[in-house]
Amino acid sequence: MQYDPHTRTFDCDPSLTDSQVVAFCRDGHLLLKGVVPPEINQRAIDYLEGRLPANPSWMPPGMTMADVERIRGSHEPSVIMLEDWFVEGVLLNPQVAGVMRALLGRNVGLPVLASSHRIECPAPAQPWHYDADHVFGPELNFLEVFYFPQDTPIELGPTEFVPGTHVAPVQRAEEHGGQFAAGPAGTIGIHHQSILHRRGRSTASGTRHMLKYNYWRTTAPTRDWIAEPDFDLRTADYGGHNHARYAAHTFCWLCGKGDEYRILGGQAWPWRSRNQIGPSYGFGADHGYLPDWRKQKQDGYA
Repeated sequence: MQYDPHTRTFDCDPSLTDSQVVAFCRDGHLLLKGVVPPEINQRAIDYLEGRLPANPSWMPPGMTMADVERIRGSHEPSVIMLEDWFVEGVLLNPQVAGVMRALLGRNVGLPVLASSHRIECPAPAQPWHYDADHVFGPELNFLEVFYFPQDTPIELGPTEFVPGTHVAPVQRAEEHGGQFAAGPAGTIGIHHQSILHRRGRSTASGTRHMLKYNYWRTTAPTRDWIAEPDFDLRTADYGGHNHARYAAHTFCWLCGKGDEYRILGGQAWPWRSRNQIGPSYGFGADHGYLPDWRKQKQDGYA
């Protein structure tokens, strides 16, 4: 791990393979269960609840300790990211860092804003929603993280999300469920920011803390994660009809080849079926269409 405290960027070895990167492009999420150590989780809870004195390792220009205490007590307690133990134990957690390095490239930028989603349980589920200023497109310039410092089973209302909804807007009835980011203390969910989600319904009693923040890309995309010798872009699983086109576009963008991406439509690559008797036509086409991420065309192609 190489961390530059002046630029607040880090570099390390990537931890995802070709197939795992494709899976993220297709599903839009990863869940790392219990990766943050117990002592760091307890410190985070004590800090957020005011029992641990603030001890920033550095101060942004113009910020005072009065500002630190004001921000700490707000719904955006970003000053927790000035604490050495939080940087080392949470933001630079090795398992998290390896994923960020694979998806965001070298010299990943650390978060600058944290949002607190504290809730007293039991509580009803939120409506399904996309976060403000979400963008549908092949670019992956940042990733959203949900950090749960306490045990968060389904009964405590962890974030609930719908895999694959990061590629286009969808409507979902409130009675229809999704997948929960449930797990033990120290669980971290990594999401595409444009994924449909909500706070899940909680039935247990207690305080559920959750911090949300973003990691940022600072370098141009290139395919430098863990290469699989038998990986084939032509036959990778990008998903089904009306979805594979978007996942494959994102993967090609991450490879640094987003501008070269073209598809023919129909049964052509990147869609495939396990029942076909040969590889899909259209891989590597130099003409054709792009997915219409903005949904401005009736047939879904730009």
